[in-house]
Amino acid sequence: MRGGCLLAMICALALGPAASAAPAASGRIDTAMDAIMTQGEARPLAALVAMRLHKGQVAYSYHGGFARLGDTGSIPAGTDTLFRIASVSKVVTTIGLMELVEQGRVSLDADASEYLGFGLRNPDFADVPITVRMLLNHTSTIVDADRYTLPPEQKVADLFGPAHQPGRPDYHFAHDGGHRPGTWFEYCNLCYGLIGTIIERVSGERFDHYQQTHVLGPLGIDGGYNIAELRHPERLATLYRDLPGGYVAQVDTQPPQGWSPAQLSTYVIGSNGTAFSPQGGLRISVAGLARLARFMQGGGTLDGRRLLSAHDVRQMETPTWQYDGHNGACPYPIASYGLGMIQLTGQPDPNGRPGVPYRGYHGDLRGHLGDAYGLHSGFWYETANGDAFVFAAAGYPDEDAVTPGAYSSFTRVEEQIFTTLAGAIP
Repeated sequence: MRGGCLLAMICALALGPAASAAPAASGRIDTAMDAIMTQGEARPLAALVAMRLHKGQVAYSYHGGFARLGDTGSIPAGTDTLFRIASVSKVVTTIGLMELVEQGRVSLDADASEYLGFGLRNPDFADVPITVRMLLNHTSTIVDADRYTLPPEQKVADLFGPAHQPGRPDYHFAHDGGHRPGTWFEYCNLCYGLIGTIIERVSGERFDHYQQTHVLGPLGIDGGYNIAELRHPERLATLYRDLPGGYVAQVDTQPPQGWSPAQLSTYVIGSNGTAFSPQGGLRISVAGLARLARFMQGGGTLDGRRLLSAHDVRQMETPTWQYDGHNGACPYPIASYGLGMIQLTGQPDPNGRPGVPYRGYHGDLRGHLGDAYGLHSGFWYETANGDAFVFAAAGYPDEDAVTPGAYSSFTRVEEQIFTTLAGAIP
């Protein structure tokens, strides 16, 4: 599909942003966002949707590119387009768990085995409980290994059974590193599949339904963790990678295809929360991320509806691990992590680069990044001034061809988005 016609179409779509900044500033920012869309990578992105909040209100928004390609043309991306938002999903999953914490049904410092229904221990430290908090802050010594999701008919407990031995690619514990659980940060998606399983076992509800009933629905946020049950499947974006031959669909093609009714009809609640991808499978729009930012800024309340106490929001935001130069490894710009939340402190991350989203940053942004299937997403907010940066950029090339950031462990496109949105407010 690559060629002059496609490039012209992308550029045309990029020139139709929706903006709400002052007219003069808006024109300048639109031009900069257009340039990111068409020139941020070696070839144009498929889609870029972004919003900047200030004092809790949308101060600027932009949308360019396409949500998906079809035989008869393209569907433009917009602020209501649903993207598989990758690891930003962890924030929403954590909100669901924190509701159970607030109700006294889950204790963050309890042995996760008590909730999972099977023993969860790193054999290298068999006497050390792996707590719920360790699952949330990536210090459990559990590793993704060869996979971190399973189909509904399988049990997550089986990933930790005797058939999985040290030295094998399917062994899901860090081995021979000498790092006691709770002391070493290693980013782990499987841990959030375990969190999803805990939510199911404690609530008695299937994870995707629980999140819809207790988090997304009350917040008025469109989307969900089950692609087959989206209220607005027509808003769904297909995620593409930009490969030498053109854009290649990676996930979420039309019509949406999830687990079959037959698979889900026999699913045992509490057996395998990974099936609904709590770590990265949320479909949500950038407008939905803006509402989520306002909820967090409001201390657990949005439009008069309270889901969490301010205390529990602060628990999510408060760092439970901070990089000290020798207590973790991570390819991402993470030097400080709370419960499902990154804090951009400006301090060096494990890659030796400062955790800053743009030059001159001295703020207190917290939130999460996402990176999967050719999409990079961002959900970042501050409470004191009501600022937020939320975005989805799709159509990245393969990971080894992505242009790195100039001054941070973010990609160049992410740095440019942050820089441009920071300039939207005088």
